[in-house]
Amino acid sequence: MKSGQSSAAELVSRPLAEAIGWRVRLAELETETCLEFDAWVSYPDNRAAWRRVNSVWYLFEEYSSEPRLLDARHTALGDAKRKRPEYLRPPRLEWAAGIAAAFVLSFIALWGWHRWSERPVDYQTALGERRVVTLSDGSTLSLDSGSEVTVRYTAHSRGLRLIKGQARFDVAHDVTRPFSVLAKDQKVIATGTAFNINLTDQKVLVTLIEGHVVVVNESAKNQLHPGETALASVELKAGQQLEQQNERPPEIKTANIEQATAWMDGKAEIDNDTLESLVTQANHYSRSPIVIDDPDVAAMRVSGVFNVANQTAFLEVVTHYLPVRAVSTCSGTIRLERRDN
Repeated sequence: MKSGQSSAAELVSRPLAEAIGWRVRLAELETETCLEFDAWVSYPDNRAAWRRVNSVWYLFEEYSSEPRLLDARHTALGDAKRKRPEYLRPPRLEWAAGIAAAFVLSFIALWGWHRWSERPVDYQTALGERRVVTLSDGSTLSLDSGSEVTVRYTAHSRGLRLIKGQARFDVAHDVTRPFSVLAKDQKVIATGTAFNINLTDQKVLVTLIEGHVVVVNESAKNQLHPGETALASVELKAGQQLEQQNERPPEIKTANIEQATAWMDGKAEIDNDTLESLVTQANHYSRSPIVIDDPDVAAMRVSGVFNVANQTAFLEVVTHYLPVRAVSTCSGTIRLERRDN
C-alpha cells in the first residue's frame, strides 16, 4: 500500500473505509444494492458504518448544485474510477482507503461550506447613510439611516432580523424557502412580496407594498396553551399596515404607501402630524439633533413633504412656514423655539 493510502486508512476504521467504497461503487452503478453488498452490510459493524457514510452522502445530494461541492464530489468519483477493482468483487481496503481520502476532503468542504452558508451576515448604515443590498437569492434589502439587519440563509429558510431602524424588503419568490423578518416580537413571513418595517422604541410598523404576508406575534404564540384558539398571527393584504405598540393588540389600517416609503428618497411625508413627530424623523439623519423645549411648539400641526435627510434645507422650510426659529447651542444641538412676529 502506498504511503498516501496508509495515511487515509488511519483516518477511518476498516468498516468505514469499506462503507465509503461501497457508497461510491453503488453510485457509479446507479443502484441501491447488490448481492455482495447485502452480504457485507448484514454485519452490525458494517451496517453502523454504512449509516454514517449515508448521512454525509445525502448532504451531498441536498447541496448538489453548489460548485465547490460538485468539484469535491467529482474528485472522489474520479479517484474511484482510476483505482476501482473489478466489479462483483468485495472492495479492497487499499482501494477504499484511497477513496476515503477524497471522501473525507469532500466532507470537509461540505461541512465548511454548510457552516459558512448559515453564518449570519450583518448589514448596517451610519447616521445619514442609506444603502441598498442585493442578497444571494436576488432579494433586495433597502436600509434607512442608522439601521441594522442581520441575514441568515440556509438550504430551507431565509431568516432576517431588523435590529434597529427601518428597511424595505423586496423578496424574490421561492416557495421552498420562506422569507421571514423578525422585528422585536413581530415576525413577518413571505415567499415573494415587498414590505416595509419601521422599528422604534415604542412600536413596530409593518407596511405591505405588494403581495401578501403573515405577521406572527412570537410572544403571543409562545404563551398559547394546547387547545387554545387565540390567534397569534395576522394576514396582511397589499396596501395594509400593521401597528404593534407595546402590549396592545395589533392595529390594522389602510396604508399610505408613498408616506411609508418616502424615506427611500430621504424625505418624510406627513399629514396633520405634530412638529415633534416630524423633528424625530429628521433627527435620524443628523449628528446635530434638533430639540424642542416648548410644548406648544412641539404640538404645532404640520403637513407636507419634507427633505429630512438635508438638515439645512429642512430647517429653512420649517422656519419659513412656521412661527419658529432655529438656534444653535454650544452643546451642538439645534433648538426650535417660538418666533415673535
